[in-house]
Amino acid sequence: MSSLKTSGLHIHNLQVAYQNGQLVLGGMNLDLPEHGIYTVIGPSGSGKSTLLRAIAGLLPGYGGELLFNGRPVHDKDTLIGLVPQNYGLLPWKTVRDNLRIAMNIARPGKGGKHKLEQERQITRWLASMGIAELAGRYPLSLSGGQQQRVAIARAFAIRPTILLLDEPFSALDAMTREGLQQMFIRSWQEHPVTALFVTHDVEEAILLGQKIIVLAAGQQEPPELVDNADVFAMKHEDKRESQEYFEQSKHIRKVMMEKW
Repeated sequence: MSSLKTSGLHIHNLQVAYQNGQLVLGGMNLDLPEHGIYTVIGPSGSGKSTLLRAIAGLLPGYGGELLFNGRPVHDKDTLIGLVPQNYGLLPWKTVRDNLRIAMNIARPGKGGKHKLEQERQITRWLASMGIAELAGRYPLSLSGGQQQRVAIARAFAIRPTILLLDEPFSALDAMTREGLQQMFIRSWQEHPVTALFVTHDVEEAILLGQKIIVLAAGQQEPPELVDNADVFAMKHEDKRESQEYFEQSKHIRKVMMEKW
């Protein structure tokens, strides 16, 4: 086990290849402090979703090292929440049941007090996403935006150590996406997990990320980690009109031109 970094998420020489041997990720190295939001952008084929899947434990054959606070990221004490592009909801279960099942798997408990607290947390997270009235509905009766809210509420409700989001707002109209971005930030402020948020939208990357990870088109060039603390510290509604946002947008696009 590496002893290079003991705090936060440490990605050392991460390698993932297709069955034919073609590299999807070729030796990625990143050190991400705990309790931050890291937005991830990159061209098609740069390994954005593959990075999340490796951290989530869905690619057991990866090479390299994934540590969280000095221990293997898939250690039993590290709870990982994933919001996939297809939402991952159980269609035969209600919205409330989808959250309840995930919470029971992540944090099993016994007794009346546990169940009462669990139901309170389910109601709280559904309310935080603006969908409390949908608790008894089934996923297929919901719009895409509503399903995404359920998936995000479920991810926060399990109180993960690491939260992974794979382009969760990509299919939404601009107004719905903006509302969900604000809800996501508020929820993270209440429960500041270590979050990796993949997006293809430069604006979204700047609006949501404390740091922005820009992946390169080729597998040999390392990703660039761009600090975005000045924009992140602003009120969400003020970000787009700020000089800091304008300058960051220019900088990110310059990095993209160099790496893509």
